[in-house]
Amino acid sequence: MPLLFIIVVVFPLATSAASAGSLIWTPAFERTWERTDKPVADVVVSRTWMWGPSGYTGGIIEPYVEAPGGKRIVQYFDKSRMEITTDPTVSPDSPWYVTNGLLARELITGRVQAGDNLFWSWEPAQIPVAGDAVNPTAPTYATFRGLLNAPAAGDGQVLTTRVGRDGRTTTDASLARFNVTAGYRLQTWGIDHQVASVFWDFMNSSGIVWDNGKTAQGKIFQDPFYATGFPITEAYWATVKVAGVDRDVLIQCFERRCLTYTPDNAAGWQVEAGNIGQHYYRWRYADNKPTPAPIG
Repeated sequence: MPLLFIIVVVFPLATSAASAGSLIWTPAFERTWERTDKPVADVVVSRTWMWGPSGYTGGIIEPYVEAPGGKRIVQYFDKSRMEITTDPTVSPDSPWYVTNGLLARELITGRVQAGDNLFWSWEPAQIPVAGDAVNPTAPTYATFRGLLNAPAAGDGQVLTTRVGRDGRTTTDASLARFNVTAGYRLQTWGIDHQVASVFWDFMNSSGIVWDNGKTAQGKIFQDPFYATGFPITEAYWATVKVAGVDRDVLIQCFERRCLTYTPDNAAGWQVEAGNIGQHYYRWRYADNKPTPAPIG
């Protein structure tokens, strides 16, 4: 019997394939969710969700060349997609056993990854990255396609660049009042971008987490880039409609997620992960239902 079905038989936790509020599909996914989001769900701490209160879908079968049988089970959450790594050398006890999909990169470029070296070409997503669904001035994922190779800001530079929906950038000196700077420059193959200071602080922050069956103080992320992946854009300010009100929001897209910083928000909710899991699911599947993972 293929490994794909062994996993499902042993851990039949979900009951449906594509409805918000789904149960978490496997113990590995649940363990990953619990570390950051169980304390939020239990109202032990007030901070942004990194996944969401529950599954946005149940288990879904998606094609991936290197997965057993060319297929793998994934699960979408409001703010990401969980998947089991296809690297057989990674231990099930490793944080990297469960990975996030490269959703932001795919939404921005329109290149959907179906294998390590297999991509499908689609149109970049015309979906607002942050704020209300109806958001005529807010940047979409497609907005950032032309900004992937923008030069990195200088170390410690105060960030005052504003981006419009059309991808054009301007300097707005009034944004210096927020004192957000270029906090960490990442240079690796094909990537040279600064991480905004507010995001870098968040990615390296400590707080209440769920660890070994109990709450504890610890690093929110065991690796600062675990949840986000590497930065693929600079951080840009934008005018974003939130609950019908235009607000200044800082947006930065990484490989796996886009983070936002809203200075007007309450502490714990100034930095948030966008609802990229919802956005990606709608973009990829639209009215076509994906194949649900079998149960039992």
